Amino acid sequence: MFLYPLVVLALLWFYLKLYNQNFSSIGFRFSDLSIRAFFIGGAIGLAYAGLQFWAIGPLIDKIFQFKPANYHDFDFIKHNVVSYLLLLLLAAVLVIPYEEIVFRGFILTKIKNMVGSSKWAFAISGFITAVLFALYHYQEGPASVISIFIFASFITWLYKIFRGNLWYLIFFHLLYDVFMLTAIRLGYL
Repeated sequence: MFLYPLVVLALLWFYLKLYNQNFSSIGFRFSDLSIRAFFIGGAIGLAYAGLQFWAIGPLIDKIFQFKPANYHDFDFIKHNVVSYLLLLLLAAVLVIPYEEIVFRGFILTKIKNMVGSSKWAFAISGFITAVLFALYHYQEGPASVISIFIFASFITWLYKIFRGNLWYLIFFHLLYDVFMLTAIRLGYL
């Protein structure tokens, strides 16, 4: 489970090298890492997590009346603070950067290039990427797929606002996940 992001990132690195590109060409540049990206991306992530927790999630539940989301994969953090902290560390160092590099950096960029230069290219590529990201989380159930599609659409918009700087998205995603994993740990989800 923890090895596949490293394998995918290695394959992505090899693919980019084949085409004389690197991670920088898809928006992942260490030179863009800043305190500003942390605070702005993180603050937006926390605000969005609150909106998701208190408004978007309950609205989806009310409209669609799906079976509750399946968060059983995270049961191990409910009674073990060390597991909770290790999961947050793993998410911060590996999972979230992996997802943002692959989905917003690589897939979004490549689909946008395939769609062309029309005024709808970003919207079309953003929609396709959001669908793929939501389906990537299918194991959490239909309600989560819908809320993750909304999340992915919003973070794609942030990608445009922050001109492809993935650090804002990584910190947004990180603080969102901290909020949600804490809610799971405390038994609210």
